[in-house]
Amino acid sequence: MIIAIRPIFGKNVSAIDSNAPDTICVMDPELGGLSKIDTRTGCVNGLVNFEDFDQFRGAMAFTMGPGGTVHYCRSNRIYTVGIKDGTATRLSEPITIDTAQTIVGLCSDGACHYAADVAGRLLLIENGVLTRTVQVGKGISDMTVHEGRLLILCGITRCVHIYSLDGILLASATLPHEGAAGIASVKTSSGEGPGIYIYYHQHSWEVFDDVGSELGASGNANLEFREDVFDAFIERFDYKLVDLGRGNNLCLSKGYEVEFTYAEMVKPLRHVLDRLQGLPMCARLSVPVDSQRQRVKSLEIVGDIPAVILDDEHGNTIIEYDLTAIKLDRACRMFGYQAIVQTYGIRYKVNGSDPADCPDEIRQKFLKEESRYDMDRPELQEVAAGIMAELPDDARRDAVRIAKAVREYVYRRLDYRYSHRYTNPVETLRLGIGTCGKYMELMIGLMRLCGVACRPVGDFKVPEYKLRYERVNTVCTPDHDHAWVEFYEPEVGWLPMESSSDGVPEKQDRFFGALSWIYLENSRTARMCDICKPGSWESYGDGVKYSDLFVPEIQIRILGETALD
Repeated sequence: MIIAIRPIFGKNVSAIDSNAPDTICVMDPELGGLSKIDTRTGCVNGLVNFEDFDQFRGAMAFTMGPGGTVHYCRSNRIYTVGIKDGTATRLSEPITIDTAQTIVGLCSDGACHYAADVAGRLLLIENGVLTRTVQVGKGISDMTVHEGRLLILCGITRCVHIYSLDGILLASATLPHEGAAGIASVKTSSGEGPGIYIYYHQHSWEVFDDVGSELGASGNANLEFREDVFDAFIERFDYKLVDLGRGNNLCLSKGYEVEFTYAEMVKPLRHVLDRLQGLPMCARLSVPVDSQRQRVKSLEIVGDIPAVILDDEHGNTIIEYDLTAIKLDRACRMFGYQAIVQTYGIRYKVNGSDPADCPDEIRQKFLKEESRYDMDRPELQEVAAGIMAELPDDARRDAVRIAKAVREYVYRRLDYRYSHRYTNPVETLRLGIGTCGKYMELMIGLMRLCGVACRPVGDFKVPEYKLRYERVNTVCTPDHDHAWVEFYEPEVGWLPMESSSDGVPEKQDRFFGALSWIYLENSRTARMCDICKPGSWESYGDGVKYSDLFVPEIQIRILGETALD
């Protein structure tokens, strides 16, 4: 069961920290208050500085010391105060970091202060003197020390960077939600190790009845739609590192167990039923599969049409529904499946190796020309050659850097926009617009031409914005299907990357070599659903369209958090 702490007066929090078991302190820079929250109950246990309520007004970062000591930051200065009986007393002169911009993260291990500024720099400070600067990347929100490691929270890129105390990047973990703004390591009174807690602050919306139950003159209810609403909550965060050798690793992080139901209904129309009666056919559906970040606990066939789980001609698991002996004499015939799936966040740390070192079977299958990717078109070949020409010599032998260069090129050239018109990759590039499938096809064509083996992946994402108010047992439906890309890195294997652009450059690296728990991965069939002739893998072709015969319905229910073994 998920226990989200929703702090009262917690909509304007700049940072969180802890200095006592089962306690989180949250700082409100607008009011200047520092409040305590009990992690076991979620209750606010009062203000620390109730006599000097505006002491921390404008503070962007803080860390708690022993005996009521608080270090906090405004601009590039670190202040130290002691709080006793609600009154704050300055304990020393502020420390000014001349080379730093606004400090947005601060923590301490007792011997050293660690700060981070808006320019994305980690600052190591000993005895009030800056001793080392490490470039981390922009978007830092907060930081904490946890079990001898620095955890640096980057809300924009949706990850936690895990550093050693001397400033060496060890790994990164994907966050489960948008809007991460604070992180704290909190001891427990139960004897367990300290837990990591993250504060999220998300834009939301609400609908209000601003008059009453009476209808207005127009006959419409008196409703007001407000978008200036925020959803603030604190959740525990867990991660697990997996060593892949040679300095590479992957990090699994908190996710959820979901019940995924996919169903198709035969259209209850006379002309559809008549057509199906005379058309011997089988319907085939791709299904959720196991992967590094996803585990299928159960898969159950649903509906009233005979079906069997099997592998297609390429070894992909599917369900085949036999409609040849079915009398279509009911108002509704349904077929589909229900799967219980555990999903996690994942993020790789990879050094990068030469794509030419791929195994032969990978090269033959995932570097080959396919017409859907326009790899034989001179226009696309010219673009790929230009991308490679702009890379330094050493980057041309690095699958990760090539893949990132291709993605950055596509992101510069395309805007995410739906169009009813079908376009191949070259036409998509000319138009400059596309949805996930068009981004994916263009990237695969270019990456293969640049020598990086890659493949399409899909099929759905949990719509996060529908889960804002409550996650457990929430039932929602995806807005549409989804596709993304995996590319092959010889030392590690298949790496995921979101192919669609967010349209916000600062966010574009958040799902490169990484994915959130919301991605639901199905078997890698050519089509998510298809119609074939019985006893063969031969399709009926364009004359028989799946969407003309069946109506889909998809339902996702969040069952609970997934535990990391």
